[in-house]
Amino acid sequence: MLTTLRTLLRLWFILRIVVRYDALPLLSEKALPYRILVWLAGLRPSTRALRRRYTSSERMRKALEALGPTFIKFGQALSTRVESLPEEVAREMKKLQDEVPPFPFEKVRETIEESLKGRLEDFFPQFDSVPVASASIAQVHHAFTKEGREVAVKVKRPQIDAVVESDIRMLSQLAGLVEMYVPEWRRFRVQKVVDEFAATIRSEMNFQVEAARAQQFRDNFRLDKELRIPEVIWSLSGQRVMTLEWIDGFPIDELRDHPEFASRVDRISRNIVTAFFKQVFRDGYFHADQHPGNIFVTPDGTIVILDFGITGQVSMQTRIWLAVMLQGFLMRDYRKVARVHLDAGYIPMDTDMGEFEEACRQIGEPVFGQPLKEISIGKLLAQLFKVTEQFNMPVQPQLLLLQKTMVTLEGVGREINPELNVWLLAEPLIREWMMDHLGPKGRLLNARETISNSLHATTQLPELLYTGIERLARDRVRMRLHPESLQTLEERMNVGFRQQVAAIFGGALLMSAAMLIASGSSAWWYVPALGLSAGQFLKASRLLK
Repeated sequence: MLTTLRTLLRLWFILRIVVRYDALPLLSEKALPYRILVWLAGLRPSTRALRRRYTSSERMRKALEALGPTFIKFGQALSTRVESLPEEVAREMKKLQDEVPPFPFEKVRETIEESLKGRLEDFFPQFDSVPVASASIAQVHHAFTKEGREVAVKVKRPQIDAVVESDIRMLSQLAGLVEMYVPEWRRFRVQKVVDEFAATIRSEMNFQVEAARAQQFRDNFRLDKELRIPEVIWSLSGQRVMTLEWIDGFPIDELRDHPEFASRVDRISRNIVTAFFKQVFRDGYFHADQHPGNIFVTPDGTIVILDFGITGQVSMQTRIWLAVMLQGFLMRDYRKVARVHLDAGYIPMDTDMGEFEEACRQIGEPVFGQPLKEISIGKLLAQLFKVTEQFNMPVQPQLLLLQKTMVTLEGVGREINPELNVWLLAEPLIREWMMDHLGPKGRLLNARETISNSLHATTQLPELLYTGIERLARDRVRMRLHPESLQTLEERMNVGFRQQVAAIFGGALLMSAAMLIASGSSAWWYVPALGLSAGQFLKASRLLK
């Protein structure tokens, strides 16, 4: 009963804010749903004054800010939906401010002591009670450990989980009502957006997940000079508290306030782009929230990224398709761009390839008509996604997240260095990566991996058969087979096993020959014999019946 009452009060509060800011631009004042909302909220907005002062997108942003943490995060998530939101709305959502008043130090102490099972002073003899940053989900304090190490302690807001879960339930219910009663909004896939947002914010509120992500990035860039990731202090971290090494620096958008960095601006902007392409293509794991507040510059000019609540992953096959696609645009080979979309399964097999190639050309040519320093890979991908939607391309969430991050990062780079040429930096990085993965070296590595997987599968076969038989016996499943059927089955299994063995030996011999050639070994005269033997094994694997 109490939970229901709280939900109703929260819903009433939401309605008041929405109506006060006139934040439903797609509903006319004269429409019945709008009048019902006004009546339920118990007020009438000063629509004329608001509409003169702010656009509909601005009113929507202000309403979300007034509604609190969950809705601010939801608006930020909406800014990634370039395939469905109007451009002006997505642009306004990116302006959402995540700065909120800090919560009391007593609550900070309580959270830390409950999480770490001890007195705060036992872990942090020096702890600044005033936070250095305060956001919707957590706030950060400067401290020193008992070993004298300078650290940043991130502490989650009390009761934030209950508030977020309640708001998620209401958002989901509202999304269902919108899709049911507002046909104009169905194409925005509101329910799907809410579901994706719920998964993201839940993982963002678990600091153990964020700490693991930070550790992964640190491991990935351990040997690189472009980027530095703070070290996680695991003994002082948990689900509600995360402790990282303290790194002195300032937000990258304050670079202009530091004239001593004027000579390093070009290197810093290049490092931002290079580090991001390494995340995407080399690691397949990228930081997806790289706004200026999460990018710091140290006194020696090193870039530091913080806040690992939102990350994206790109599979190896998707990386290959993405690299080929971008290379096609770089070379203005629109047939290649169209073909890779078909090979990747992004567009249906019955797509008119001539028509799709022409659509890609209409995207690429206007872009290349601009000065090179103004060309944006992120905006190019955004236009491509809008066009492919017309060809029934299914939504690719990770590619959308990648595109949004790329636009943000390009904006950051060009803000500090207007002469930054992203295409000029991207082209050699993509070409080198493609040579490593699609050239002779990459093919050899793929062949070795394939053979390794086949050998592993063969070693697992007896265990799998034994497990299957054991389960059949335990579950008392009775199989009625005629003796003739059993004999046929046995013969097929024997043939199949011999085929697999022959294929594995043949592949191993081929790989040995390839490695001899690649290494430049003096034992080159073994190659023909290895090749002939491999051919006989592979032929046997096909002929065995």
